[in-house]
Amino acid sequence: MAETSVLIIDDEKENVRYLTTILEENGFREIYSAFDGEEGLKKVKETSPGLILLDLRMPKKSGISVFNELKKSPDNQDIPVIILTGEGGFLKHLAELREFHEDGEGLEGKPTEEILSRFIAARPDAFLEKPIEPEPLMATIRQVLITLEEVQEKRCNEVNNLRSQKLLSGVVFKGNSFESDETSRNHLSAVAAKLAAPNATLPDNFGWRTSDNKDIPMTKEDVLAFQGAITDWVYNLYDASWKHKAAIDALTNIEDAEDYDMTPAVYCVYVPPL
Repeated sequence: MAETSVLIIDDEKENVRYLTTILEENGFREIYSAFDGEEGLKKVKETSPGLILLDLRMPKKSGISVFNELKKSPDNQDIPVIILTGEGGFLKHLAELREFHEDGEGLEGKPTEEILSRFIAARPDAFLEKPIEPEPLMATIRQVLITLEEVQEKRCNEVNNLRSQKLLSGVVFKGNSFESDETSRNHLSAVAAKLAAPNATLPDNFGWRTSDNKDIPMTKEDVLAFQGAITDWVYNLYDASWKHKAAIDALTNIEDAEDYDMTPAVYCVYVPPL
């Protein structure tokens, strides 16, 4: 995200410096500025920004005109635009003067973004009213710039983390809790592998240590059943995570990826039969 170039179009130099500082503090390095609408359109051609922060009320050419020209241009219509304005009252007054309200409906109480929609040719990617605070600004920028691929990658990593947590959460056998970390599973696999040999037996009074350091007696049949149940449980966890990631990768919009439910019953701790 921070690799994106940003163009700030605002006639107030203090605002530009303020916004530039916020962006720099959050890792953005390629930041351009313009101080009126005409200069802003020139800078768009010169810099091909990945994001535009656009003020509305400016000399020479208003932000409304700039926005409409951008959205009518095949070369620029896909550039994300965040509109920044403190001109809610101005827009309301202008809309009423020009009788943009429908069926005589008054504009009292209408949000500024709704009033703005009466003047612009397309919906902006986001809208923030001044004064702009750093956290809402950065949250809005992240929301605008984040891609489906980034959300998918994040959710797939969350699936991996959930699987890892479940693998470490322990399992229950004969009413006792046992560790399920990789070392414990490897030890159990080694014992079970030896028992698979013909005529293999366990030492007398063989036991397996619980998570609270008690030795629970186990027969050969117990060990093999325990190992089989653990193997099935681990496989089911990996199988579930593979299916989750395939489902996430197949999603086609950010909202579905963000809302994806990755906690089905298959992730529950497996309890082997007694």
